[in-house]
Amino acid sequence: MDKITSYNEFCDALGGRGDVILFRGQPVSDFVLIPSGLRETHIQTADAQMFRFVDEMKKVFGYDELTCIEIAQHFSLPTRMLDFSYSYTVGLFFACFDAKGRYYENDGKVYVFNKSRYEWILRKHKKNSAEIVRSNEYLYRWLQHYVDKSDTRMVGDDGLDMPIFVEATRQFDRIYSQRGLFLLWGRDEMSLEKILEKEGIDQKDVFDTIVISSEHKKKILKELAEKHITEDSLFMNTQLIKDLVSTIKYGDAGTR
Repeated sequence: MDKITSYNEFCDALGGRGDVILFRGQPVSDFVLIPSGLRETHIQTADAQMFRFVDEMKKVFGYDELTCIEIAQHFSLPTRMLDFSYSYTVGLFFACFDAKGRYYENDGKVYVFNKSRYEWILRKHKKNSAEIVRSNEYLYRWLQHYVDKSDTRMVGDDGLDMPIFVEATRQFDRIYSQRGLFLLWGRDEMSLEKILEKEGIDQKDVFDTIVISSEHKKKILKELAEKHITEDSLFMNTQLIKDLVSTIKYGDAGTR
């Protein structure tokens, strides 16, 4: 298909989709679906770092394990999760946005993921992950095993055999503003594309992608800004809020 060059074209490309649809934007179109914690540069240290982060966050804030992992994810600590969003505009933003300016010359990509169909496929293939999807209590038991560094294979089953979508606790403002949720990996430490291939599942039955033209990324970001989808709104720029309060209380001199 042709590359997307505007916000309106992106909306047209989504026409006719049903079910529960999720989105993930990437500023480069050759990305594969695998969490940072399972990539070669991090795989040896990611779990230990995440366990330490969870322990410290629980001590300081008293958050549950899942919230701690969500916060770790949003502050770029490698984890076994990938961010997704219920919002197509958020997905489009992250396909165009590049804070460090490294990928503006690369085409972007939006994953359009059919969550309903994926979970139906897990049940059809009799995957244990399908049971975890339906049982929040089971998920938290699995997470506790994981955080305690113990065997994640529950008694009588094979643990988390396929990645599953985990609803965010929404205790963290940034996740709320991005309408976020997560795809959590278990024992299979491959990309989702390879996991689906191994299981004989056609990835086209689960997700497809929309390519975003590199030449039009900045224009699309301006179009999204008109709809209040910006870095400041999605990342909850608290410094802007602090500066505004300071200006109101003390005048312009208060922000210098």
